Amino acid sequence: MKRVSLRVLALALTLALCLPVLAAATTSSASRVYYVDTANHKSLNLRSSCDLGDNIIGSIPYRAAVTVYDFYASNTWVWVEYNGKSGYVMSRYLSPWQPAVDPGQGGSDTAISYANFQPTFYTVSVRPSNPSGYVNMRWAPSKSTAVHQIYYAGEVLQVIADNGTWCQVYDTSRNLCGFMMKEFLTILSFGAEAN
Repeated sequence: MKRVSLRVLALALTLALCLPVLAAATTSSASRVYYVDTANHKSLNLRSSCDLGDNIIGSIPYRAAVTVYDFYASNTWVWVEYNGKSGYVMSRYLSPWQPAVDPGQGGSDTAISYANFQPTFYTVSVRPSNPSGYVNMRWAPSKSTAVHQIYYAGEVLQVIADNGTWCQVYDTSRNLCGFMMKEFLTILSFGAEAN
């Protein structure tokens, strides 16, 4: 009888010791859900490979939940799935906690105004707020409009109009025209437009 009691006691102790391990295993698999948390509250590019080349296959909105499968390149890149599509994102833009709602959503920057634009001509270099980030070229001078193209640090554009906050820019290599915020541009040279 004492042997049975000792066995039951040993089994109970083993289970008591294993419960925290089982709970931790359950928690770690649940923590495989992360949320997009970009500093500028913009969407995150989903890429087909672990590099910043021309390999964007989708976009994941700010605060959206993604399933994380694995980490690569010293945990710089993460293999994720979002809405049935899998690809790679940079790990620094993911958080285990869902970020707060962007206070600027639905704010005062929804109106599009072309007022006060002055024709000009100078060359600029793109300067993201984060050295490995990018700057959006938009269809119109408002953060509420769609992104036309993205540009990385050092890419060169021509400014053809300026209102002090926004610049109308022209990309001669892609033959694209759009708008960028002036704070993300560095002036390289001034010039007169050829007649």
